[in-house]
Amino acid sequence: MSVYTPITSDELADFMSRFDLPAPTHFEGVEAGVENTTYFVTAGREWVLQIFEEQGFDEVPFFVELNKRLGDASVPVAIPVPDHDGQRLHTLKDKPAVLFPKLVGRAPLAPNDRQRAALGTALAQMHLASAQMPEMQRDNHRWQSWWEGNAERVQPFLSESAKALLADQIHDTQAWLDTQPGLPQGIIHGDLFRDNSLFDGDEIAGIIDFYNACTGYFVFDLAVTLNDWCSNEDGTLNPSAAQAMRQAYESVRPLGPEELAAWDLVMQTAALRFWMLRLVALARRAEGGPGAPPHVKDPVVFEQILRARRAGR
Repeated sequence: MSVYTPITSDELADFMSRFDLPAPTHFEGVEAGVENTTYFVTAGREWVLQIFEEQGFDEVPFFVELNKRLGDASVPVAIPVPDHDGQRLHTLKDKPAVLFPKLVGRAPLAPNDRQRAALGTALAQMHLASAQMPEMQRDNHRWQSWWEGNAERVQPFLSESAKALLADQIHDTQAWLDTQPGLPQGIIHGDLFRDNSLFDGDEIAGIIDFYNACTGYFVFDLAVTLNDWCSNEDGTLNPSAAQAMRQAYESVRPLGPEELAAWDLVMQTAALRFWMLRLVALARRAEGGPGAPPHVKDPVVFEQILRARRAGR
Protein backbone atom coordinates (compact mmCIF):
# COMPACT_ATOMS: atom_id res chain seq x y z
CA MET A 1 0.00 0.00 0.00
CA SER A 2 1.35 3.41 -0.86
CA VAL A 3 -0.69 5.64 1.46
CA TYR A 4 1.67 6.13 4.37
CA THR A 5 0.58 9.71 5.08
CA PRO A 6 -3.20 10.09 5.55
CA ILE A 7 -4.73 13.50 4.88
CA THR A 8 -8.15 14.95 5.59
CA SER A 9 -10.40 16.74 3.12
CA ASP A 10 -9.67 20.01 4.94
CA GLU A 11 -5.92 19.47 4.65
CA LEU A 12 -6.31 18.72 0.96
CA ALA A 13 -8.47 21.80 0.40
CA ASP A 14 -5.88 23.96 2.12
CA PHE A 15 -3.12 22.48 -0.02
CA MET A 16 -5.06 22.88 -3.28
CA SER A 17 -5.89 26.51 -2.48
CA ARG A 18 -2.30 27.34 -3.42
CA PHE A 19 -3.07 26.63 -7.08
CA ASP A 20 -5.23 28.34 -9.67
CA LEU A 21 -7.60 25.39 -9.73
CA PRO A 22 -11.20 24.65 -8.75
CA ALA A 23 -11.82 23.35 -5.25
CA PRO A 24 -11.31 19.57 -4.96
CA THR A 25 -14.47 17.48 -5.11
CA HIS A 26 -12.98 14.02 -4.60
CA PHE A 27 -9.73 12.31 -3.63
CA GLU A 28 -8.59 8.76 -3.02
CA GLY A 29 -5.38 7.01 -2.05
CA VAL A 30 -3.63 4.90 -4.67
CA GLU A 31 -2.58 1.43 -3.60
CA ALA A 32 0.33 1.03 -5.99
CA GLY A 33 4.05 1.30 -5.48
CA VAL A 34 5.89 1.00 -2.20
CA GLU A 35 7.89 4.20 -1.68
CA ASN A 36 5.68 7.30 -1.72
CA THR A 37 2.14 8.28 -0.79
CA THR A 38 -0.03 8.96 -3.83
CA TYR A 39 -3.55 10.40 -4.14
CA PHE A 40 -5.76 10.92 -7.15
CA VAL A 41 -7.51 14.27 -6.78
CA THR A 42 -10.46 15.61 -8.75
CA ALA A 43 -10.44 19.39 -9.03
CA GLY A 44 -12.01 20.34 -12.34
CA ARG A 45 -9.93 17.58 -13.91
CA GLU A 46 -7.85 14.79 -12.37
CA TRP A 47 -4.53 15.37 -10.66
CA VAL A 48 -1.91 13.27 -8.89
CA LEU A 49 -0.72 14.39 -5.48
CA GLN A 50 2.53 12.77 -4.39
CA ILE A 51 3.92 12.97 -0.86
CA PHE A 52 7.54 11.86 -0.59
CA GLU A 53 8.26 9.37 2.18
CA GLU A 54 11.92 8.46 1.57
CA GLN A 55 13.43 11.48 -0.19
CA GLY A 56 13.73 14.69 1.80
CA PHE A 57 13.70 18.37 0.90
CA ASP A 58 17.37 18.08 -0.09
CA GLU A 59 16.63 15.46 -2.77
CA VAL A 60 13.17 16.19 -4.18
CA PRO A 61 14.11 19.45 -5.98
CA PHE A 62 16.27 17.35 -8.31
CA PHE A 63 13.27 15.28 -9.42
CA VAL A 64 11.06 18.34 -9.80
CA GLU A 65 13.63 20.09 -11.97
CA LEU A 66 14.31 16.95 -14.01
CA ASN A 67 10.65 16.45 -14.89
CA LYS A 68 10.32 20.13 -15.76
CA ARG A 69 13.32 20.07 -18.09
CA LEU A 70 12.34 16.80 -19.76
CA GLY A 71 8.82 18.09 -20.32
CA ASP A 72 10.17 21.29 -21.82
CA ALA A 73 12.23 19.09 -24.19
CA SER A 74 9.02 17.34 -25.37
CA VAL A 75 9.77 14.09 -23.55
CA PRO A 76 6.41 12.58 -22.51
CA VAL A 77 6.44 13.18 -18.74
CA ALA A 78 4.14 14.87 -16.24
CA ILE A 79 5.42 18.34 -15.33
CA PRO A 80 4.86 19.40 -11.70
CA VAL A 81 2.20 22.11 -11.41
CA PRO A 82 3.34 25.57 -10.20
CA ASP A 83 1.37 27.37 -7.50
CA HIS A 84 0.37 31.06 -7.43
CA ASP A 85 4.01 31.99 -6.79
CA GLY A 86 5.49 29.71 -9.44
CA GLN A 87 6.69 27.14 -6.89
CA ARG A 88 6.47 23.47 -7.86
CA LEU A 89 7.71 21.87 -4.63
CA HIS A 90 5.46 22.15 -1.57
CA THR A 91 5.08 20.95 2.00
CA LEU A 92 2.23 18.77 3.22
CA LYS A 93 2.22 17.14 6.66
CA ASP A 94 5.84 18.33 7.04
CA LYS A 95 6.90 16.32 4.00
CA PRO A 96 7.78 17.27 0.42
CA ALA A 97 4.75 17.18 -1.88
CA VAL A 98 4.20 17.75 -5.60
CA LEU A 99 1.06 18.04 -7.72
CA PHE A 100 1.06 16.58 -11.23
CA PRO A 101 -1.58 16.48 -13.95
CA LYS A 102 -2.91 12.93 -14.22
CA LEU A 103 -1.86 11.51 -17.57
CA VAL A 104 -4.34 9.61 -19.71
CA GLY A 105 -3.53 5.94 -20.15
CA ARG A 106 -2.52 2.82 -18.31
CA ALA A 107 0.56 0.65 -17.88
CA PRO A 108 0.89 -1.98 -20.65
CA LEU A 109 1.48 -5.06 -18.51
CA ALA A 110 1.31 -7.24 -21.66
CA PRO A 111 2.86 -4.87 -24.23
CA ASN A 112 2.89 -5.39 -27.98
CA ASP A 113 5.76 -4.54 -30.29
CA ARG A 114 4.21 -1.20 -31.33
CA GLN A 115 4.18 -0.13 -27.70
CA ARG A 116 7.74 -1.38 -27.24
CA ALA A 117 8.82 0.67 -30.23
CA ALA A 118 7.07 3.78 -28.91
CA LEU A 119 8.78 3.33 -25.55
CA GLY A 120 12.17 2.83 -27.23
CA THR A 121 11.70 6.09 -29.14
CA ALA A 122 10.71 7.99 -26.00
CA LEU A 123 13.66 6.58 -24.04
CA ALA A 124 16.10 7.68 -26.74
CA GLN A 125 14.52 11.15 -26.76
CA MET A 126 14.94 11.28 -22.99
CA HIS A 127 18.62 10.38 -23.27
CA LEU A 128 19.24 13.01 -25.95
CA ALA A 129 17.58 15.61 -23.71
CA SER A 130 19.58 14.41 -20.72
CA ALA A 131 22.82 14.78 -22.65
CA GLN A 132 22.02 18.50 -23.02
CA MET A 133 21.88 19.06 -19.25
CA PRO A 134 25.33 17.98 -17.96
CA GLU A 135 24.90 20.09 -14.82
CA MET A 136 22.17 17.69 -13.66
CA GLN A 137 23.96 15.05 -11.60
CA ARG A 138 22.86 12.46 -9.05
CA ASP A 139 24.89 9.55 -7.70
CA ASN A 140 23.78 6.01 -8.53
CA HIS A 141 23.42 4.57 -5.03
CA ARG A 142 22.73 1.06 -6.35
CA TRP A 143 25.80 0.51 -8.45
CA GLN A 144 29.00 -1.52 -8.05
CA SER A 145 29.80 -0.86 -4.39
CA TRP A 146 26.14 -1.49 -3.47
CA TRP A 147 25.80 -4.98 -4.93
CA GLU A 148 29.29 -5.97 -3.82
CA GLY A 149 28.55 -4.69 -0.31
CA ASN A 150 25.28 -6.63 -0.11
CA ALA A 151 26.51 -9.93 -1.59
CA GLU A 152 27.10 -11.55 1.81
CA ARG A 153 23.80 -10.23 3.17
CA VAL A 154 21.72 -12.11 0.58
CA GLN A 155 23.49 -15.47 0.82
CA PRO A 156 20.79 -17.10 3.02
CA PHE A 157 18.27 -16.62 0.21
CA LEU A 158 20.33 -18.34 -2.50
CA SER A 159 20.81 -21.93 -3.61
CA GLU A 160 24.37 -23.13 -4.11
CA SER A 161 24.08 -22.63 -7.87
CA ALA A 162 22.66 -19.14 -7.35
CA LYS A 163 25.53 -18.27 -5.01
CA ALA A 164 27.98 -19.27 -7.74
CA LEU A 165 26.03 -17.31 -10.34
CA LEU A 166 26.05 -14.17 -8.19
CA ALA A 167 29.78 -14.42 -7.50
CA ASP A 168 30.57 -15.00 -11.18
CA GLN A 169 28.49 -12.07 -12.37
CA ILE A 170 29.85 -9.66 -9.77
CA HIS A 171 33.36 -10.68 -10.83
CA ASP A 172 32.62 -10.28 -14.54
CA THR A 173 30.89 -6.94 -14.08
CA GLN A 174 33.70 -5.65 -11.88
CA ALA A 175 36.29 -6.65 -14.49
CA TRP A 176 34.27 -4.87 -17.20
CA LEU A 177 33.79 -1.69 -15.17
CA ASP A 178 37.48 -1.64 -14.26
CA THR A 179 38.58 -1.75 -17.90
CA GLN A 180 35.80 -0.35 -20.09
CA PRO A 181 36.24 3.02 -21.79
CA GLY A 182 33.92 5.86 -20.92
CA LEU A 183 30.43 5.28 -22.27
CA PRO A 184 27.89 8.03 -23.08
CA GLN A 185 26.10 8.97 -19.90
CA GLY A 186 23.79 11.44 -18.24
CA ILE A 187 20.65 11.24 -16.15
CA ILE A 188 18.91 7.91 -16.72
CA HIS A 189 15.49 6.74 -15.54
CA GLY A 190 16.99 3.64 -13.96
CA ASP A 191 13.69 1.81 -13.45
CA LEU A 192 11.69 2.04 -16.67
CA PHE A 193 9.67 -1.11 -16.18
CA ARG A 194 6.24 -1.53 -17.76
CA ASP A 195 4.46 -0.17 -14.68
CA ASN A 196 6.41 3.08 -14.95
CA SER A 197 4.86 4.01 -18.29
CA LEU A 198 1.37 4.96 -19.42
CA PHE A 199 -0.10 4.22 -22.83
CA ASP A 200 -3.25 5.31 -24.61
CA GLY A 201 -3.64 2.45 -27.05
CA ASP A 202 -0.29 2.10 -28.80
CA GLU A 203 0.66 5.72 -28.15
CA ILE A 204 2.83 6.56 -25.17
CA ALA A 205 1.15 9.01 -22.82
CA GLY A 206 3.93 9.35 -20.32
CA ILE A 207 6.99 8.03 -18.53
CA ILE A 208 6.51 8.21 -14.76
CA ASP A 209 8.29 7.56 -11.46
CA PHE A 210 11.73 9.09 -11.87
CA TYR A 211 12.71 8.52 -8.25
CA ASN A 212 15.52 6.13 -9.17
CA ALA A 213 16.88 8.58 -11.74
CA CYS A 214 20.62 9.06 -11.45
CA THR A 215 23.76 9.63 -13.47
CA GLY A 216 24.48 6.49 -15.46
CA TYR A 217 25.21 4.93 -18.82
CA PHE A 218 22.46 5.43 -21.38
CA VAL A 219 23.03 1.90 -22.73
CA PHE A 220 22.48 0.52 -19.22
CA ASP A 221 19.13 2.30 -19.05
CA LEU A 222 18.15 0.70 -22.36
CA ALA A 223 19.23 -2.72 -21.07
CA VAL A 224 17.17 -2.34 -17.89
CA THR A 225 14.14 -1.50 -20.00
CA LEU A 226 14.68 -4.34 -22.48
CA ASN A 227 15.06 -6.93 -19.72
CA ASP A 228 11.62 -6.09 -18.36
CA TRP A 229 9.73 -5.32 -21.57
CA CYS A 230 11.17 -8.02 -23.82
CA SER A 231 11.74 -11.16 -21.71
CA ASN A 232 9.81 -14.40 -22.00
CA GLU A 233 8.49 -16.14 -18.89
CA ASP A 234 11.60 -18.34 -18.72
CA GLY A 235 13.87 -15.28 -18.75
CA THR A 236 15.02 -15.61 -22.34
CA LEU A 237 14.88 -12.57 -24.58
CA ASN A 238 12.03 -12.38 -27.09
CA PRO A 239 13.89 -11.55 -30.33
CA SER A 240 11.09 -9.71 -32.11
CA ALA A 241 10.21 -7.71 -29.00
CA ALA A 242 13.83 -6.72 -28.39
CA GLN A 243 14.31 -5.83 -32.04
CA ALA A 244 11.22 -3.60 -32.05
CA MET A 245 12.39 -1.62 -29.02
CA ARG A 246 16.05 -1.44 -29.91
CA GLN A 247 15.51 -0.46 -33.55
CA ALA A 248 13.16 2.33 -32.48
CA TYR A 249 15.67 3.53 -29.89
CA GLU A 250 18.55 3.50 -32.36
CA SER A 251 16.52 5.32 -34.99
CA VAL A 252 16.72 8.31 -32.64
CA ARG A 253 20.00 7.66 -30.80
CA PRO A 254 22.26 5.04 -32.46
CA LEU A 255 24.50 3.10 -30.10
CA GLY A 256 28.20 3.81 -30.53
CA PRO A 257 30.83 1.11 -31.16
CA GLU A 258 31.90 1.06 -27.51
CA GLU A 259 28.29 0.56 -26.41
CA LEU A 260 27.77 -2.23 -28.93
CA ALA A 261 30.96 -3.96 -27.77
CA ALA A 262 29.76 -3.87 -24.16
CA TRP A 263 26.17 -4.88 -24.91
CA ASP A 264 26.20 -8.44 -23.52
CA LEU A 265 27.82 -7.41 -20.24
CA VAL A 266 25.53 -4.41 -19.92
CA MET A 267 22.48 -6.66 -20.26
CA GLN A 268 23.90 -9.02 -17.65
CA THR A 269 24.69 -6.14 -15.30
CA ALA A 270 21.17 -4.77 -15.68
CA ALA A 271 19.80 -8.19 -14.65
CA LEU A 272 22.26 -8.34 -11.73
CA ARG A 273 21.12 -4.93 -10.51
CA PHE A 274 17.47 -5.95 -10.19
CA TRP A 275 18.17 -9.46 -8.94
CA MET A 276 20.17 -7.89 -6.11
CA LEU A 277 17.47 -5.29 -5.50
CA ARG A 278 14.88 -8.00 -4.87
CA LEU A 279 17.28 -10.13 -2.81
CA VAL A 280 18.16 -7.16 -0.60
CA ALA A 281 14.45 -6.47 -0.14
CA LEU A 282 14.04 -10.08 1.05
CA ALA A 283 16.88 -9.58 3.49
CA ARG A 284 15.39 -6.34 4.79
CA ARG A 285 12.03 -8.01 5.35
CA ALA A 286 13.67 -10.93 7.18
CA GLU A 287 15.65 -8.52 9.35
CA GLY A 288 12.45 -6.67 10.29
CA GLY A 289 12.28 -3.14 11.61
CA PRO A 290 10.28 -0.08 10.57
CA GLY A 291 11.91 0.15 7.15
CA ALA A 292 11.14 -3.44 6.17
CA PRO A 293 9.24 -3.62 2.84
CA PRO A 294 5.74 -5.13 3.16
CA HIS A 295 5.89 -6.66 -0.32
CA VAL A 296 8.86 -8.19 -2.16
CA LYS A 297 8.84 -9.10 -5.83
CA ASP A 298 10.17 -12.55 -6.71
CA PRO A 299 13.98 -12.45 -7.14
CA VAL A 300 13.91 -15.67 -9.18
CA VAL A 301 12.53 -13.69 -12.14
CA PHE A 302 15.83 -11.84 -12.50
CA GLU A 303 17.91 -14.87 -11.61
CA GLN A 304 16.37 -16.54 -14.66
CA ILE A 305 16.95 -13.45 -16.80
CA LEU A 306 20.59 -13.31 -15.73
CA ARG A 307 21.14 -16.99 -16.47
CA ALA A 308 19.60 -16.51 -19.91
CA ARG A 309 21.73 -13.43 -20.70
CA ARG A 310 24.91 -15.22 -19.65
CA ALA A 311 23.92 -18.07 -21.97
CA GLY A 312 23.39 -15.62 -24.82
CA ARG A 313 19.61 -16.02 -24.79
